Amino acid sequence: MGYLPTVVTLTTLVKGLCFNQNVGKALDFYDDIVAKGFKLDEVTYGILTNGLCKMGKTRSAIKLLQMMEKNLVKPNVVVYSTIIDALCKDGLVNDAHKLYLEMIDHGVSPNVVTYNSLVHGFCRVGQWQQANEILGEMIPKDIHPDNYTFSILVDALCKDGRIIDAQAVFARMVKSDQRPDVVTYNALMDGYCLTNNIIEAREVFNRMIENGLAPTLFSYNILINASFKMKMVDEAMDLFKELHSRNLVPNVVTYNCVIDGLLKSQRISCAQHIIYEMHERGLRADIITYNILLDAFCKKGHLDKAVTLFKQIVNQGFQPDKKTYTVLIDGLCKGGRLNVAWEIFQYLLAKGYHLDVHVYTAMIHGFCKQGLLDEAKALLDGMEGNGLLPNSVTFEIIIRYLLENNENDKAGKLLHRMKEIEAS
Repeated sequence: MGYLPTVVTLTTLVKGLCFNQNVGKALDFYDDIVAKGFKLDEVTYGILTNGLCKMGKTRSAIKLLQMMEKNLVKPNVVVYSTIIDALCKDGLVNDAHKLYLEMIDHGVSPNVVTYNSLVHGFCRVGQWQQANEILGEMIPKDIHPDNYTFSILVDALCKDGRIIDAQAVFARMVKSDQRPDVVTYNALMDGYCLTNNIIEAREVFNRMIENGLAPTLFSYNILINASFKMKMVDEAMDLFKELHSRNLVPNVVTYNCVIDGLLKSQRISCAQHIIYEMHERGLRADIITYNILLDAFCKKGHLDKAVTLFKQIVNQGFQPDKKTYTVLIDGLCKGGRLNVAWEIFQYLLAKGYHLDVHVYTAMIHGFCKQGLLDEAKALLDGMEGNGLLPNSVTFEIIIRYLLENNENDKAGKLLHRMKEIEAS
């Protein structure tokens, strides 16, 4: 009709394509309109950058950033922060920090979102000094840590086992007039639970409620899981029942935790009741549920049930994970079903499953127990042939059995090989 679209029109179309996961079409459209001489602004580029980063195409987003500079469009804080966040999530924290320095050199001031991404990134890779340096750069720029910043630090410190440092950050948060939210309390609770200090975790839980915050399902999952680990089965079940009074609906994670805890506490009938309840609620068992049941069958010596369950997992289209293979093969080997274990092991290899060192070690141990040391050694060699390095446990199992059978020379060679791998 003779009207020329404005940058707003073009940006709206790009946004619509990206919003509907058609980032590829959005990029084709971008190439087309740039070729026709239309000028785009930093908002359009920000939308494209965000779309690429969400697809995991961070390098393409960086190329787009370079295109902005060529097209004389100055990237804004949103574009830089989006890419910095994506790089941090990819574990490329040093690259993210370089981009942050480049951003400052180009006269673009970082905001709290930029800093949060960097702090989170450095914490995830355990670079605490760099995380503290980034925090120290915020205040001089009159950018104050927000709830998310503190929650990141508390969570990361707790996961690293540094609960005292996490407490200090939590106290600093309160002093800086930042009100801790449920996420922060959950992180602190989880930290205490990881150090088996469930009493302190429960106190944090109670303090959260006293401060007017409603615990989430995740809060309960943390405490239920910790209670079972500490063999506090009745307390765990009381927490599970409490969910109903708070109008919280258990999810598969909750049920898995309860089923696992009950089975390990030998409360079989109670675990069966929970499994029925889970199905009645319309929740579908996941691979973790199956692994829990598989482990229980193997430990109880119900190996036929374990094999049947494994076939059911495969037939229902579930993807068995490393835990599935290890539990089943280890259970079969320990239960004297070496032939069945070997059949399943070969089936998994034939189907292209990537078996890890734990699965190989379980199979090797099975061979050794039956006195089949040549087969165990052949599997060890095959393991290295598949690019998988045995660990010290794998070597020690074979070496022990070789020594028991007076095959000292072979044991000595394996010991030498183990030391070579450890030194490399």
